[in-house]
Amino acid sequence: MTNNSMNLLFKFTKIANSAVRKAQEKNRQLGIPNVYSINGIIVYEYDGKVSMTPPKGWKEFNPAQAN
Repeated sequence: MTNNSMNLLFKFTKIANSAVRKAQEKNRQLGIPNVYSINGIIVYEYDGKVSMTPPKGWKEFNPAQAN
C-alpha cells in the first residue's frame, strides 16, 4: 500500500469513527439503544449499562425481529 493510500485510509477511518461516536451519543440522548456484535454475541447499551438482554419493547421496535 502506498503512503498516499495509507493516508487516505487513515483520514476516512477518522471521519467514520467520528460519525459513529456522534450517532452513538445522539442515540443515548434520545434513549435509543446502541447495539453491537462482540465476538458474534449481540450486546445492547442502554440506560447507562451494557447487557446481553434487549431492552423492554425491543422486539416490537426491532424490524429485524418482526414476523
